[in-house]
Amino acid sequence: MWQKRCGVSTKLYVLLALLVQAIWILEVTPCAWCEYEVIEVKDGGTISGSVRFLGDIPEPEMLVVDKDLHTCGMETRPSKKLIIDENTRGIKNAVVYIENITRGKKFGEKWHYVMDQMACEFIPHVQVIPVNSTLEIRNSDPIAHNVHAYSLKNTTFNESIPSRGIPLYKSFELQEMIKVGCDRHNWMRAWVVVMENPYYDLTWFDGTFKITDVPPGDYKISVWHEAFDEEVLAAQAQEVRLMPNQEVRLDFKLSLD
Repeated sequence: MWQKRCGVSTKLYVLLALLVQAIWILEVTPCAWCEYEVIEVKDGGTISGSVRFLGDIPEPEMLVVDKDLHTCGMETRPSKKLIIDENTRGIKNAVVYIENITRGKKFGEKWHYVMDQMACEFIPHVQVIPVNSTLEIRNSDPIAHNVHAYSLKNTTFNESIPSRGIPLYKSFELQEMIKVGCDRHNWMRAWVVVMENPYYDLTWFDGTFKITDVPPGDYKISVWHEAFDEEVLAAQAQEVRLMPNQEVRLDFKLSLD
């Protein structure tokens, strides 16, 4: 009897040890399943530039706030779908990224990201996270929300969060632009952009971006923004040849026409 119990205990101990080791690996090397290879980048270059709007700058779309006004505030609010700087014509919240790069610098130290719901709005409106990182989704409002993720490649989910309740923790294994909404407050929208390599940047208010420590080579640079059709964005992709220690400047120009 003792031997049987001892055998079971030993097996249980081994299983627990393997589980702890697996969790440790996931926390220390969150991209363990990615094909991306981290190398020491020597004589790396930089790809910088801007994303600008062509044509007459449209008036901001106004969203109708028709529920829970005591928390949500104004009856109308400007949409954050398309934010254009009038001085530079720069487009905020565009994602510029290198496609299909499989070797290069390591991901940043940050591996935990936060999306909050405050005053019936997702904050931030757009954020970029690495594959297999952790996204903590909070609800700081005194009312309940739900989080509905519209995904094609990753697992979809639609879950409620009570007022100031326990956050949701999600991760995504595949590169994808994921739309997020709240079914209870249909004006609430946000985007989580999941990237499989660290060579990306989210444009500032003036539309500028900078991607650093890029190994010399030939690359395809693409841009994504929620307000523009896939065909328009695909036509903006640019091929570059980056030499050691070189800085290449690219300008993307997007139009709604």
